[in-house]
This record gives sequence, C-alpha cells and structure tokens, in this order.
Amino acid sequence: MGLTKIKHSSHSEHFLLLKYPQELYQCNGCRVLGLGPCYECEHEDCSFYLHEECANATPSACHSFSKCSLRFHSRAPQGDERSCDACGQDVLGFVYQCNKIDPHDYHPSCLKLQRTLTADDGTRLHLREKLPSKCLNCGSRETSNGIKGWSYVSSCGQYCYHVACVKDMILKKWKKGYFLQDGNVNETDNYLALQSAIPSGELELSSGKSSSKARNIWRKAKKAIMLIIYALFGDPTTLISLLVQQLLSD
Repeated sequence: MGLTKIKHSSHSEHFLLLKYPQELYQCNGCRVLGLGPCYECEHEDCSFYLHEECANATPSACHSFSKCSLRFHSRAPQGDERSCDACGQDVLGFVYQCNKIDPHDYHPSCLKLQRTLTADDGTRLHLREKLPSKCLNCGSRETSNGIKGWSYVSSCGQYCYHVACVKDMILKKWKKGYFLQDGNVNETDNYLALQSAIPSGELELSSGKSSSKARNIWRKAKKAIMLIIYALFGDPTTLISLLVQQLLSD
C-alpha cells in the first residue's frame, strides 16, 4: 500500500489522501473509472481522484505482453484518437506508450492487472494477450472497436471474457446513473448496481444443456465476471461479503 498523503504534479495546489470510496469515481489522471483505493483531494469540495497506479506512475514501465519499453505520458504524444491496447477504451489522459511507428498504448491501471485471479472455490482466471476462443459476452475474438485486447480465461478454457467487455458493462450502468456519488447512495445500492451490470441473457455455452447444468454454468460465469470486475475497478472490502453470498446462493 502506498503513502497515505501525497503531493502530485497534476493537482499541486492540494494534498491528496489515500481513501477507500464506496462508489465509482473517474480518475482525473487517465479518465478511467475506478472502484476501490485511490488518492482523493483533501478538500471535500474539490472532486479530484487518482488511481493508485496513476498517482504512483513511473517514467518507464514494461509488461510481458509488450515487446518494447513503455514511457509514461500525461497525454498520448501520438494521435488524437487512441485506444488502450489492453482494455480497448479511449486514451484520454495518463498513458504508457511505446516508441514504435504505430505505438501501443496502455492505461496505467491496465498495466497492473493481476495475471491470475482466484475465487474462493478455487476457480482461476488467467490474463491472456489473445483469446483462445470467442468472448462469452460479445461472441467475438475482437472488441467492438476492432482491438484484440486482453482477456481473462478460466483454467478450463470454458469462460473467456474481454477486459473491454467487462469494463463496458460497468461503464454503461455508470452513464445511466447506477453509481451516483451522493449522500443517498450506500454499499448495498452499489452492490445491486454491480449485479445489474452483469447480463442475464442466455449464454452460448448453455444451449443444449439441462436447466440445472445451465444454471450451474451461468453461476460460474457470473462469478468469473465478478472476479474480473474486482481486478479492473478495485476490491471494495465492504462489498465482498454481499457479493460472495449472493453469487453462491443464486
């Protein structure tokens, strides 16, 4: 865990405090949503947030999926419209970019994604540069904007999800006001919003299965999505028990 109080060049007029907000926020560095520990301005009337990864960004970085060194930039130096090669979302602020003619871009938080996610029942998801099969959400190996993007794949290979697809599930709900930041929103409200973000439609892999097997497959698929949500947006401890209880009881 980082320092509890810092100064940052992107918001030099005030100190930033390490906090644990219980609602979604938009990072003022990379402009990507977050849910979990972040640095927040010490002044309550100043809505400024930074992911830990953005606040502690280093001048250079590397990743096993990238074959070149990555340099940190407060804005992408090449191109007005660029997308993160990990999650497929727009690059609007802090970014790591390589020096190729057609460079790769990565949000700081995406570079820190866990390589392996493990559920309480032993289910494991592994971060992959390419999908071995179609994403269970979009039914394609590429994201909607044509970027292959990173994915999480279960050890058995049955559950595959684009990082981009899971981010988009939450982003759509956020835009509709499901994660409002006001005094009337509590942990249960945001838990229900997270649950509602998960699509309840029929999965391709459940076709032809008995109803009990289909329910079991869907329950495991939903748990896989929740693990990815935790990896992407943070792991808010006050929501964990609610989420686990609901997922295991459905």
